[in-house]
Amino acid sequence: MTLADAERLAASKSALRRHSLSRRDLVSPHEAHEAAARASERGVALVEEIMARERMNAPVVSVYWPIRSELNTRPLLDALAAKGIATALPVMTAVKQPLIFRTFAPGDELVKGRFGLSEPAGDKPAREPDILFAPLAAFERGGHRLGYGGGIYDATLGALRARKSVVAIGLAFACQEADAVPTGPHDEKLDFVLTERELIVFR
Repeated sequence: MTLADAERLAASKSALRRHSLSRRDLVSPHEAHEAAARASERGVALVEEIMARERMNAPVVSVYWPIRSELNTRPLLDALAAKGIATALPVMTAVKQPLIFRTFAPGDELVKGRFGLSEPAGDKPAREPDILFAPLAAFERGGHRLGYGGGIYDATLGALRARKSVVAIGLAFACQEADAVPTGPHDEKLDFVLTERELIVFR
């Protein structure tokens, strides 16, 4: 990819990101609450289905801690814990570098990480997830996601998939769907996207 191509790709991603996040910001509190409840119910069902199909006995499921207008994952974390499924939260180390995942259960105290995000404390054990729920700015029906521009989840999925089988699930509001997401050579595809309206399967 030439420098000009990379600049055009970055500009296209930035424009779509602004447009999609502005739409997400318009979701009302009531709609967001209902969406979180649906995502929790369907998310647990999907995890159990993956566990049965992939014959996972004790998987680790990574779920992001919500910020800004992201779809709220706290009900999902509660529901997974109620099923006895081990969960972890991502810990950001640097831009374009893979995340670390540390164990988390509802009620555990979170600390502010170096980038201002709520994360498990450093004394919590690190675990590699088998199933990963990822936030996103936009998604398309081809399985590509658009992140927030740091390349963190792409780096994370690339590193994890080089070592093991990992199922990647995007969580989003339906309004974040795009006709197409501009992609580059390092962009990782999702296996599923879960919205308040439907489950979209890519694998």
